[in-house]
Amino acid sequence: MSKLISVIVPVYNVEKYLEKCVSSIVNQTYKNLEIMLVDDGSTDSSGKMCDEFAKKDDRIKVIHKPNGGLSDARNSALKIAKGDYIGFVDSDDYIADDMFETLCDLMEDNNSDISIVSFYEIYNNKLIGVRDSKELENMTKLEAMKELLIDSKIQSYAWNKLFKRELFDGLEFPTGKNFEDIATTLLLFERANKVTLLEEPKYYYLRRDDSIVGVRNYKTYTDYLEVIYDKYLYLKGKYPEIEEYNAYNYLINMIWVYSIISAFDLDEVFTKYKENYKLLEEIIKEYGESLTSKLDNYNKAIFYMLTLDVDASRAPVKTLYRVYKEKRNNGEFSLQI
Repeated sequence: MSKLISVIVPVYNVEKYLEKCVSSIVNQTYKNLEIMLVDDGSTDSSGKMCDEFAKKDDRIKVIHKPNGGLSDARNSALKIAKGDYIGFVDSDDYIADDMFETLCDLMEDNNSDISIVSFYEIYNNKLIGVRDSKELENMTKLEAMKELLIDSKIQSYAWNKLFKRELFDGLEFPTGKNFEDIATTLLLFERANKVTLLEEPKYYYLRRDDSIVGVRNYKTYTDYLEVIYDKYLYLKGKYPEIEEYNAYNYLINMIWVYSIISAFDLDEVFTKYKENYKLLEEIIKEYGESLTSKLDNYNKAIFYMLTLDVDASRAPVKTLYRVYKEKRNNGEFSLQI
């Protein structure tokens, strides 16, 4: 008998997107699914829509709960999920009809603990470039963690992956924080013996200006700074083989946050940023050119301006970011560059 996959879908005020999302899961070629819709205190019609979906398909289970955020919604489903494997879909996204069949085959054919496919990024109804080499790669734990830190082949998102259920034993997504995937995915990879990646897009990620990443406020980016700081310290000295990539990951994330602070004049976040910047200075001092040589031209330009004068460089970085963002929105760059 085929393995049961629990598909966890946190739902909060997404009435505009929910039907397309749920339909894409219900119509999967892989049928042995437990579809868990977690209504996280929605104030629109999303909760009622979940109940209507459940009436039409007995594989759908609906959890109604007070609003607690994405992590809390995922955790509530994880506590009662019965699947051998765990998958996630965000409720404003949708998936190819064979995504879970592909992920399951990758897992079982390669005796893996985690399987991954690539994804499409959608902005303004436009598909932005993706990794689509069709290349299959099996990785050890450390090889996969290295790629996670490089953040090119593999990102921290939970939603384009399938996990063995036991990887979550005693582990939860951190509640009350944004960017929970960054913290949790690393720990899941650390527990895995083997990870399989297929560079074929099966997930459709909708980039929205009102998403967690799109909402540019104090909590969003101070949470991000805390997560990357804690992740760096957690790994520091633990795995010498990937130590430099841990430093590189902190560097590229600090460059990204600096570009956002500069572009959107987030002065209140800048104070927190400068606290984290002390650690970045130590990392640059230790690794120097071996880190900067890994940067692409865009990030290298921001890096040099940042390290020249962290205060005065915000104005030119703002201009550079705006040019980059326009090109990316036109499909010239992607999350998966």
